[in-house]
Amino acid sequence: MVFEFFRSPGRSTIESVEATLVAMLRDGRTVFDSATEALFDSGKSKATKNEVRGTDRQINQAEQEVRRALIVHASVTDSIDFPLVLTYMSVVKDAERIGDYAKNIYDLVRYGSDFSDAPDRADLERYREAVGQLIDDVANVFEERNTERAEQLIAKADGFLDEHDKNVRAAYTYDGSAAEAVSRALYFRFLKRTTAHLMNLLTALVMPVDRLDYYDEAKEDRDPAPE
Repeated sequence: MVFEFFRSPGRSTIESVEATLVAMLRDGRTVFDSATEALFDSGKSKATKNEVRGTDRQINQAEQEVRRALIVHASVTDSIDFPLVLTYMSVVKDAERIGDYAKNIYDLVRYGSDFSDAPDRADLERYREAVGQLIDDVANVFEERNTERAEQLIAKADGFLDEHDKNVRAAYTYDGSAAEAVSRALYFRFLKRTTAHLMNLLTALVMPVDRLDYYDEAKEDRDPAPE
């Protein structure tokens, strides 16, 4: 449970916040796996719905706990790293959004989407695996505060954004039913948003406060470029 980090003796508030952000990402991977497993194999079920919704609620509660902890820390601590507090206050929303977009993917299953026998299943699943691995990689990099690896991951994920956009456009000319085309367009849209939020979280390691959310913008709107 992520709240255990705030009750652990010997941890500073910032250490607890960092540990909770990592735990939120781990939970995000869990809910992402549950939602995509339903889309590709198991279909909708009450058990999966409860797991997806329940884990997402835990992530939401963790976000609130992080913000409360940061407010208290800023209010009662003599020596405060305000840029770091502002940074974590911002990027905790990006960690929370991973669960939201996983929930959106499960909604596709609820509406009738099913990739289990899709002719392009291998391609669809390849992107699922890439984004799932990205969640794990970002959690590890953030936990280690590895700025060099963060920059490498950002560059890699930026390429994913282009591929997701390409696949959304391809859905408009998909050789299948309208429902199948919509399923694919939304699936890649949700993968793109998940990827962008992961990149935003990594900005906490490599950019100043005023440049947070830089990768939430389309490439042509990222001006000026970060130095």
